[in-house]
Amino acid sequence: MKQGPYIVESDIAINSFTSTTNVSIDNDSVHNIDPPIKPLIDVDELITTINNDETLHRLEQKCSSSLTLHSYKQNQTKLSSEIIDRCKGIIYALIGSCFFTCSGFIIKQLRVDFFDALLCRFFLQTSILIAFIFYRKKKLINGSINLIILQIVRTILATSGLFLFYMSYRYIPLPDLTTCRYTQVVWTAILSMIIFRERISISTILAIILTLTGIVLVAQPTFLFNNHQLLLIKNKIITINKLNYTNFEADQSYRSLGLCLALGCALSISFSMILNKKLLISKIPQSIIMLEFSLFNLFLLILYHIYNRFILFKYVNHTMFTWQYYLATSIALMQVFSSTLRQYAIKLEYPSIISIVESSDILFAIILQNLFTNVKSNWFVLIGSLLVTTSIFLVGINKFWQDRKKLLEKKNKNNRK
Repeated sequence: MKQGPYIVESDIAINSFTSTTNVSIDNDSVHNIDPPIKPLIDVDELITTINNDETLHRLEQKCSSSLTLHSYKQNQTKLSSEIIDRCKGIIYALIGSCFFTCSGFIIKQLRVDFFDALLCRFFLQTSILIAFIFYRKKKLINGSINLIILQIVRTILATSGLFLFYMSYRYIPLPDLTTCRYTQVVWTAILSMIIFRERISISTILAIILTLTGIVLVAQPTFLFNNHQLLLIKNKIITINKLNYTNFEADQSYRSLGLCLALGCALSISFSMILNKKLLISKIPQSIIMLEFSLFNLFLLILYHIYNRFILFKYVNHTMFTWQYYLATSIALMQVFSSTLRQYAIKLEYPSIISIVESSDILFAIILQNLFTNVKSNWFVLIGSLLVTTSIFLVGINKFWQDRKKLLEKKNKNNRK
């Protein structure tokens, strides 16, 4: 080994020693120090007699390796943090979807009228919105007469979608309802092409075909399927707590009614979403739109309760305020939390991606229905649900690609300026 750089000349005086010594130190000698004592030896003590250039070189190597390790750890931590931040919107959407599906499923299993359970939820939701709007000092009536008419129509359509959803749940299982409801994504894409003159894409055409096929498989009309009883064979009319609660899923005629209501729900929501977009473009605040929706729902729910209590005398022989009712009401309040998570998710992620993630409602519904009830989905329902989910993926990914392309074009224009 070449000793030149490591030999200390005899004329170098070291104040800490009484005599001049020659010390030969190489890299191997440093790295072969016994591990137990290695942490106890300071580097400066080993290189006292090494020339200044070598000292500087080795210190640079050590600092470089330390900085590299520190930088690597920082990059790893930063990367993990970025991945979590990037997925926040998707995580929020998944949690919101899970809360919404589970809450509806539990309320039905408690044999509580959905509209009775929703009364407290909309009372709370409306109170919060009114307080927020008064705090922000926003006008309750906005826009021209045409915009006011659009707001009224949008409120009626959105409320119809909500009521049709819960009405259809009385007659069909949750997976069938959720599958039909999420066809709204495809209907919204079709309506957007008609109203906003958006170009139709190949993915949208495929999504329409898959959606229609999926609906047929879920509905299983008798003129095409003779085995629809596979889904309904285990259902019976049941009586619980003397409420004479009837499981309408056991009757094929009620099932057809439920499917029609579910499709009506999907179309109503699609129209309301299109009008919602139009109102937002016209600078109508989202909080005002939501307040109109909540107020109208609260009004109808109060009328429904009055009708049941004072006209049908539904609660003459028994009280409405049972432990099942209080539990169902508490669970319904969780839907406010679910809605908040979904809104927050849309702010963090592309709406098209959120639409895809929210289609996980179909999966949650299938799992809950088949694990916790006697109603088992047959293969036609499962395949139909898969086709509808695939159509949502096609529409969502196509929309995501278009939105991303527009965003990149906008950034390039800003950079050129």
